[in-house]
Amino acid sequence: MSTISEIAKVTVDKILLFGDSITEMSYNQEFGFNLAPALQHEYFRKLQVVARGYGHQWVLILLYVVTLYFLKVEEAGGSIIRLMTIFFGTNDAGVDAVSLERFAVNLTFIAKMVVGREIPLIIVGPAPINEYVDVAGKVTMRNLEYSNAASKVASELGVPFIDLWHAFLESKGWIEGDPIPGKRGDKSGQTLDDLLSDGVHFTGKGYKLWYNLLFQTIRDRYPELGTEKLSTILPHIFDVDNSDLPASLWQDVKEEKLKVGTEIKSEL
Repeated sequence: MSTISEIAKVTVDKILLFGDSITEMSYNQEFGFNLAPALQHEYFRKLQVVARGYGHQWVLILLYVVTLYFLKVEEAGGSIIRLMTIFFGTNDAGVDAVSLERFAVNLTFIAKMVVGREIPLIIVGPAPINEYVDVAGKVTMRNLEYSNAASKVASELGVPFIDLWHAFLESKGWIEGDPIPGKRGDKSGQTLDDLLSDGVHFTGKGYKLWYNLLFQTIRDRYPELGTEKLSTILPHIFDVDNSDLPASLWQDVKEEKLKVGTEIKSEL
C-alpha cells in the first residue's frame, strides 16, 4: 500500500525539451559536453530533464503529435512539466519544406497549447547553417527568417525567446553588417566548424552556447525555477531519522504535490 503523499514525494517533475534532431542529440555525450546532461546535473534530485527530439521532423508533423497525446502523457502519473522548450525551424526552413507562414501558424498552435496548460515556456529559434558543408536544401538566411518568425510568436505570447542564429555568429565576433560566417560567398574569415558538426547539428561547443543561454533565460524569466529555490526529492541522508523512516522521509511533501497526488490512486 502506498499513500498519496508518499507517491507525491517521489514523483519527479520535469523540464521537457521538445524539438527535432538537434534536441534528440542533446543527450549525446560523445561531444564532450551536451546540454541535457549538464542541465540534469544542475537539477539533480530536483527535476528530471526529458529530451523529446524527433529527427527529420517538421513542426507541421509534430503538431499532430502534441494535439493527440503528447502533453497529457508527459504529465500522466502526476509528474508536472515545470518548464518546456520548443525548438523547431531548422528542418522547416529547408528549401521546399514548410512555408514561413505555415511554420508560424503551426508553432503558434503548439505554443498556445503549452501556455494554455500554464506550462512555463521558452521558444528557441534555429541556428545558422554552414553552407560550405554540403547540406542539401539548407540556407543560413532562410534559417534567420524562421528564427525571426519564432521570435515573433514568442513575443505575441509573452514568452522568452532564445536567438541562436545571432548568438552563434556573435560568439565569433560578428556584428550586424559584417560578412556572415558560414554563408557561401561571404568572405568573413570565420568558420562555424567549431559550432556545427556537419553544417547543421551542434558540436559540444554549440550545445554549450545553447545551454548557457537557456540557463540564463531560466534565471532571468523564471527565477522560481532556480535550483536553490526547489526542494530536493527525499531529504538528505543526514536529515533522515532511522528510528522513524516514514515520518522523516515524507517530511517535506509540498502542497502542490499533494494536490496532484489526489489524482493518483493510493493503491499501486
